[in-house]
Amino acid sequence: MQTLSKAVLLAMMATAWTAPALAAEAEEDDGGFSANIGFVSDYTFRGVSQTNEDPALQGGVDYGWANGFYVGAWASNVDFEPGDGTSIELDTYVGWATDLNDDLALDLQLVRYWYPGGESDYEYNEFIAALTVAEAVTFTIGYSNDAFASDETGIYYGVSGSYGLPWYELSLNGSVGYYDLDDALGDSYNDYSIGLSKPFGDVEGAITYVDTDNNGEDIFGDNAGSRLVLSLTLTL
Repeated sequence: MQTLSKAVLLAMMATAWTAPALAAEAEEDDGGFSANIGFVSDYTFRGVSQTNEDPALQGGVDYGWANGFYVGAWASNVDFEPGDGTSIELDTYVGWATDLNDDLALDLQLVRYWYPGGESDYEYNEFIAALTVAEAVTFTIGYSNDAFASDETGIYYGVSGSYGLPWYELSLNGSVGYYDLDDALGDSYNDYSIGLSKPFGDVEGAITYVDTDNNGEDIFGDNAGSRLVLSLTLTL
């Protein structure tokens, strides 16, 4: 397996894992299909662009059962290193979600990140556990023993939340994360986001400010810098 450059690692660690989680939450108690199609002005995740600050089209579908188990897939265009032939990311996943009580919900997921058609081996697995409190704040940990196909460990710790505002069906959304990449990259960093979202029927629009700390920019350059991201998501 080839050694990955920092440019490739930054793009891969930006893998979006929000869409499958949202799809799972949208399922009815008796199970069934859910799907989404979206557009983002810049595909970012964990504070870093995965499309070199260019737009992306994204979509996913999953199926859930009444016992809480679900499976699905999610895809987006990506832009890693020039000439590597990688332009598509496909995430497949299996998970289990349940309400522990009236205020706590648990979601466990095993994700496989695929990059079909590329000339380099970027593919790897990640286990993600998320605990949601009062349908408002979610604590997340993501663990991989082969982060970015590097044969090294990467662990992500995140807290995110959403608060409904009293105006125009607006919601205030925010997140803080810490990515422990000491083994994979020899360094770690923090990421932040804050933004507003609003539903328009089956479509949700959002504008989000995304940034990382100085370590993020030292490791990943401009792709980890501050930016505003616009998004539109249609739930089917």
